[in-house]
Amino acid sequence: MPSRDFVEFDPLRILSELRDVDHIVVGGFAAVLHGSPTVTADLDVMPRADEQNIALLNDVLAGLDTVVREPRRSGRQIPLTAELLRQTARSKEGGGQLRLLTSAGPLDVLWRLHDGRGYEDLVGGSQLLEEDDLRLRVMGIDDLIAVKAAIGRPQDRAVLPYLREIRRR
Repeated sequence: MPSRDFVEFDPLRILSELRDVDHIVVGGFAAVLHGSPTVTADLDVMPRADEQNIALLNDVLAGLDTVVREPRRSGRQIPLTAELLRQTARSKEGGGQLRLLTSAGPLDVLWRLHDGRGYEDLVGGSQLLEEDDLRLRVMGIDDLIAVKAAIGRPQDRAVLPYLREIRRR
């Protein structure tokens, strides 16, 4: 099981393990996949929130020895369960987000964005990227720019010029 000690961040390993789970890569790693020369310390994904997909996600996360990092910055970890995944997917509180630590690094599961949109709202505007045997569904550039602009944290503002330039190409 992961500890509070350093865990090497291997987003491609996490994404490879998630290959059978319907999800969209969102957040900072989505910006990187679009071509932004920025760095991110975690992977954010938005899974489809139906029972079968939640069960698949739970199996993958169990295989990655996943724990919940809760609450922020406390260092306390709690076990991840399928019921916790279901509750968070249905929750209207806290944006339906789970901050996790896997054996391949930090993973945030977002069931909804800050504006309430979920998988079904974003999938139509997303892009499918394929490299060798890895297929990734990534948040569309227009949605990514809108989200980063609305959130407005320093790291979000810093990536916006890159994303806008990528969109212009």
